[in-house]
Amino acid sequence: MVIMKKIWSKLDVLFGMLAIVAVFCLVFIKAHRAIFDLDIWLHLKTGEFIFQNKHIPFQDIFSFSIQGRRWIDHEWLFQLISYLAYSRWQAEGLILLECFMIALTFFVLFVMGHRQMKLYLEVAALLLLTTYATLTRFNIRPEIFSLFFFALYLYFLRFHIDKRVIYLLLFIQLLWVNFHGFFFFGPLLIFFFILAEFLRRKFPYLPEHWRQGFALSDAAYNRLKKLLLFSLLVCLLNPNGLSGAIYPFSVFREMLLGKTQIFFKHIQELQPTFHMLKPGLDNSYYLLVFFCILLICLNIKKLRIIEIILFGFFFLLSLTVRNVAYFCFIIYMIIISYMIETLGGLSERIKIHIGTKQLFYHLSRCAITLIFIVWLGFKIGATINSYYYDFDSKEFKSYLSGIQYNRYPKKVVDFLLENEITPNLFNDFNSGAYLIGKAYPKIKVFIDGRTELYGQEFFKNYQQAMDGNTSILKKITDKYNINAILISLTSDAKPKIINRIYKNPNYKLVFFDDSGVVFLKDIPSHKEALKRYVVDLKKYSVPKADLKSLGLRKIYPSAYIKRATLFYILEQDDLVILESKEALRITPICFEAYHLLGKAYLRKNLYKQALENLRSGLLIIPTHVEALTDLGECLLKLRENKYAIKTLKGAIGFNRHYAPAYFYLGWVYLNEHNETEAIKFLRKANRYGPDIARYHLKLGEALYKRGGRLKDAHTLAGAKEEFKKARELALKK
Repeated sequence: MVIMKKIWSKLDVLFGMLAIVAVFCLVFIKAHRAIFDLDIWLHLKTGEFIFQNKHIPFQDIFSFSIQGRRWIDHEWLFQLISYLAYSRWQAEGLILLECFMIALTFFVLFVMGHRQMKLYLEVAALLLLTTYATLTRFNIRPEIFSLFFFALYLYFLRFHIDKRVIYLLLFIQLLWVNFHGFFFFGPLLIFFFILAEFLRRKFPYLPEHWRQGFALSDAAYNRLKKLLLFSLLVCLLNPNGLSGAIYPFSVFREMLLGKTQIFFKHIQELQPTFHMLKPGLDNSYYLLVFFCILLICLNIKKLRIIEIILFGFFFLLSLTVRNVAYFCFIIYMIIISYMIETLGGLSERIKIHIGTKQLFYHLSRCAITLIFIVWLGFKIGATINSYYYDFDSKEFKSYLSGIQYNRYPKKVVDFLLENEITPNLFNDFNSGAYLIGKAYPKIKVFIDGRTELYGQEFFKNYQQAMDGNTSILKKITDKYNINAILISLTSDAKPKIINRIYKNPNYKLVFFDDSGVVFLKDIPSHKEALKRYVVDLKKYSVPKADLKSLGLRKIYPSAYIKRATLFYILEQDDLVILESKEALRITPICFEAYHLLGKAYLRKNLYKQALENLRSGLLIIPTHVEALTDLGECLLKLRENKYAIKTLKGAIGFNRHYAPAYFYLGWVYLNEHNETEAIKFLRKANRYGPDIARYHLKLGEALYKRGGRLKDAHTLAGAKEEFKKARELALKK
């Protein structure tokens, strides 16, 4: 019996280790993906500058709009290492650097989990869940070093807090302060552990176990206070000294307390987590959070003060999607502390009272582990076989190697360089880093991803220009003597500036493709370029896809969708229809193609065709708020008010902050002479879209009708005020 128990235990360990290996294979494969990060080109060019000049830049050198402004480059060491890896091994060097750092980070988490739980299968399952919960941060950027250093801090503070080896954190802090701006997390974690010990000692009325758990000796407590002081001093060991040490705090203060907080409105990684990650237990992040909260509730009397502090603080940080990974690591640390004890307690209550319970237990674990490994094998295989179709080279390319150029405005930048178009260039935010990486010093950028360097006011003006505010755009073009404009199409945004520039007689469209557009100012120095390259969209023909080369693989027609989106912005609805139909010829089940067709037909007042295509799109993605709103508008124009109300309320149900849905719903009620409901919904439209002139105009109309019918002077005055706002906003545009 004893021998069999040993055999089963060894099999359990062997299968568990295989599960760990399988998880790390998946982590490696998920990290080993083609380069797609926007900012990497800025980092590479900065690393090249540092390597060639043997010093870091202390002033901006890449932009003409803020040239010479003080630049605190807190990521210089990452930039140098990345440049060396790229110059030696090209894209594969960067990919392997990313894989190595992410695998190393998860190895630290594995060591933490195994040291606490002494089991492999359970740790493998938690690591897998954490992998998927943090997958969006798998990218070649300085943050991957911050995640590694953060995991190391948690490991040392959790398992070596009472040993002198804790001073190794000073070396980690020295590296961190030169790799990424999140280095302040290090001293902050030490402070939280000191705070937890202080509360444990000074507040005797806390629950008994809270005070007994994770108690430090006087020597360890004093050592931790010294460590905090030394770690703060180590933060000064960066090229910018005190300015570099306090820089992240000034950036966060400006972002949180600035007058506009505009970065939170427009930068994707600063968006609210609950908007970016769809809530539900089918999402790994929410599943991990749910499991942690469940364990906390089951062990509320056994919690440690430090766990409460860390959970609360990093939960608040995780409300911004960029910080989710740090919260996941905190959750992981809490789960491994209570999981085995909790499951052990539950198993005692439901113990199987049969003679073969040990055999059944071991057989079950081995079977579950084997199923887990096989399932991971399928996941790894599916990831390895993932690909996309490059419409330029007409080849299938792997997502796991090389550079994913369809994420960058490559052809647009190549056009500028080939034709030596290097005047003051207005570029969009997303193209800035790529321009720096590929075109500096020939071309200097207007803006790039260093938001803290440009500041809120500059970014606000830039964003207003991108949103089509012609007066702001004119001020920018005059102030900076803008002679060329580049707008990339690599994101899902639909910048109205393209439409405004296209209609401006002073600028001519000279190049476009699915990655972006270039406009040149009509001035004498551009005479030859304009004569040679000016684009006449009337002569444009949609390229036909070679269905033979595509075969039977499911392909997303990205190039056609991007061009159709561009033509929609340019109000070239016939070209929108042609591009979208070709996209559907490639992939008959393509939501974006149906949606664009519906929008184009809607603008052409072909409401029946619009209805058909919007309906087809919503059958694919029934929760798409913009498409539901467009369908509601279409039904409004068809005078199907009953169905329009139902559709628009459905859109609001999926997004209660979407202004256009409220606007069209108010319009429907106004058509039904229900001014009360119309005013209610139109007010909400203006609350969530305060800068849209037609929203104020329609609200003014509703107030005017109600005021006239009731002969209410106050309501009529409100209508007059809304008309005034609408006129002011229209003049600004």
